[in-house]
Amino acid sequence: MKRSGDISMHCLSFRGFLKDDNRFFKFIVAMNDHILMGDIKSNPNAKINWNMPNTKEYYNFKGKFYIASAPIQVTRFPPPKIMDDEGTAQEYWEEQRIHQWQELDEKSRAVFTWPSRAEVPRANDIAFSCQSLNSDTSIIHDIAMDNFCLLVYKVTDVEYFDYSCYPPKRLLYTYSLKSNSWDIQTSNP
Repeated sequence: MKRSGDISMHCLSFRGFLKDDNRFFKFIVAMNDHILMGDIKSNPNAKINWNMPNTKEYYNFKGKFYIASAPIQVTRFPPPKIMDDEGTAQEYWEEQRIHQWQELDEKSRAVFTWPSRAEVPRANDIAFSCQSLNSDTSIIHDIAMDNFCLLVYKVTDVEYFDYSCYPPKRLLYTYSLKSNSWDIQTSNP
C-alpha cells in the first residue's frame, strides 16, 4: 500500500529461495527503479500473490521487503540479520548479492546501466546505448554492479488455496519465532 492508500502492484522476477533460510524469496531490482523503491520505502510490508493455473493452486504471502544494495548505496531498509557463524550480516548479504550478479548473463547485467523505468531518454536510444559489459571499460561494469540490488522478501504468513479437488482446501501458515516453525491451520475454502 502506498502512503496515499492506493494499492501498488509490481511484477517481480522470482530468482529463488535463500538457501540458508527458505522463508526468504530473492528478486533482483535496479537501485534507480524509483517506482518500486519508492513503494518499498513507503511501506516495506507487502503481499505477494503466486498463481499456478496448471495445478489450480494459489499462494498468498504476507511479509516484508528488504534491500541488499551495493555497500556504497544507502537504503532505509537494510537486509535482515541472518544468523551466520562467519562475518557480519552486511558481508553475508553482499556475498548473496554478488552471487546473484554472477548468475546473470551479459545482457541482463547491461540492463542495470539503463535509466530508471518509465523515464523518457533525452536522446534517441540513449537508454539502450550500453549493450555490452565485455568492453575494456570497467567503469560501465561498476555502474551496473552498484545499481544492482538483491530484493529480499521475508515471508511471515502464507495462505494456500487448492481448487483442483473437491472440496477445495485452504491452509493458513503462520511462522512462530518461539518454536522456529510454521503453525498450520485448515480454514474454510
